[in-house]
Parts: sequence; structure tokens; C-alpha cells
Amino acid sequence: MLSVQYAELCPPLPDLMLRVESEIQQLWESERGFLGVATRRVLSGRGKRLRPALVLLAAECAGGACDSTVNFAAVAEIVHTASLVHDDVVDGALSRRGRRSAKADWGNKVSVLLGDYLIARSFHMLSHRDRERLAPALAEVAQRMCEGQILELRLTGRIISEAQYLDIVRAKTGALVGLCGEAGVITADGSPETASALQRYGEEFGLAFQIADDILDLVGSNGRSGKPQGRDLAERKTTLPLILAAKSARRIRTQLGAVLAADAVTADSLRLARELVDSTRSLGQSWSRVHESLARARAALGPVPECEAKRALLALAGDRFPLPVMR
Repeated sequence: MLSVQYAELCPPLPDLMLRVESEIQQLWESERGFLGVATRRVLSGRGKRLRPALVLLAAECAGGACDSTVNFAAVAEIVHTASLVHDDVVDGALSRRGRRSAKADWGNKVSVLLGDYLIARSFHMLSHRDRERLAPALAEVAQRMCEGQILELRLTGRIISEAQYLDIVRAKTGALVGLCGEAGVITADGSPETASALQRYGEEFGLAFQIADDILDLVGSNGRSGKPQGRDLAERKTTLPLILAAKSARRIRTQLGAVLAADAVTADSLRLARELVDSTRSLGQSWSRVHESLARARAALGPVPECEAKRALLALAGDRFPLPVMR
């Protein structure tokens, strides 16, 4: 699985990330009994921690990370984790980050409540000052994430438009990643112009990351992404390669529509879908969308003063992008 070498990107980042981890750890250590066990289980499954890293780098672009920055970086990761707990219930997923999911261990009811609990605790964790200046934006993002998930569920099992797909991705992924950039600057008392630039960067970066992740779900990555192959199609979700393939010919649209409309996706139907996609230019077009979003992310940093953190953000949206990407 690809990992992000934060020390190479920005030398101050590893120490700041350790402070974020300590903040997250305090959450499960403050609970006893089952909630302590459950929160530790879902929060200690170490992913890439991209959202906290973006909060910290954004703050470094605006004068430097502080205690408030570290606090919000932890909050962002907890909200993200809560969304994954909920996603696993919706998708029926039995594994997450290389281990059994909360759904697999404790079932749907406990998992839903655990996700709700994590979101509630994340708001409670905000400092008094940040409750005033960041809680409304965090609440709006949580709302958008729910709206994106609901829209995706309502459109499951059918060929959707590229515009609908992008609406879902912006809501489910782009909104929180965009807030991470904006909030990092706000916690460092940076300028509104810098906050706006980092918000745009985050949203475009999140969009690129999700599209790449969806492509890899279909084509695989030889284990380098840590993502199991074919999960999206098994859940009858229409991702960008399928959408673009369906636009290429009526015959392909009909066949892909039949795969998605079936009660269950089999190994044979997964293979058929991949063959149909391979027969078109849709994979190359999908990768082009990834590179276009990354280019917009880099361009958004134009107003940000030159600094080590800005160079790290440019690298993350360039040759250090944390998923394997084809050109």
C-alpha cells in the first residue's frame, strides 16, 4: 500500500502529526468500557491521515500551525472516520483499513450509533474559539456528506450522468477536504484570500483523489493502493469509467445498465464490465479528469506565499500524489 512520507514532504510535519495522534488518542482514553474499546478500534486503524496533514500544511502556509490547528486536524480525522463507519454499514463492508470493520464486529445498529457518537464528540472537542468560527462550517460539511451519500444511494443500480457523479464526489469527499484547507488557514489567523485558496485546493485535491480511487476499484493496483478491487461495482455504484464508457455507444450503455440493474454483481459481470470499459477510451478519459483536478488544485495555490508547506502541497498534487496514477 502506498504511504505518504511526510518527513520528506515537509520536515516539521511528522512532529505535528504526532501531536494530532495524541489528540485523537485522548478521545478513546477518555472513555471507559465498550466506547473506549470501539473508538480505539476504529480510530487507531492508521490510514494515510491526509485530512489532518492538509490542515497542518494549510496552517503552515499562513504563518504556522498552533494548538488550535492540531485540534482541528484531529477533529477532521474523527469526522472522516465516522463517515467510514457509516459507509461500511451502508455498503455492507466487512473490512476497513486492513482489519475487520465495526459493522463486522458489532453489527449495523451499534455501528450507526458509534459513527453518530464520533461526530458528536468531534464537535465537543473543538476549542471555545473554534466552536464560534469553525463549527458552523463543519456542520455544513457534515450535512453535505450526508446529502452526497443519500444521492448516491438513490442513484444506485443505474447509469448516472457525469454531473451527478461529480455532485456526489464533491459532497462526499471534496467538501471535507476543502474545509481542511480552509480551516487550517483560519486556525493560523491567515488571510481570507489564503483561506479561499486552500479551500479550492482541498476540494480539487479531494475530487482527484476520489476519482482515482474509483478507477483503481475497477482496474486494480497490484495492492499498491490498499483498496480491494471491484467493491464499487459489487455495490452497483456507477463510477466515472462506467459513465464515460456508457456515453461511447448505446450497446455498451445497455450492457452496463444490465450489470448494474442486476440483483447481484458476479465475477462474470465484473469481468464483462471491465471488458466493456477496456473497449472504449473511458479509462484514459477518467485519468485525464484526475490530472485536470490536480492541475486546478496546484493553480489554486497561486496567491499563497512561497514556503516549504506550499511546495509540499504542490508535490501532493503532483508527483507525490498518494495513489498510483496513470498518465
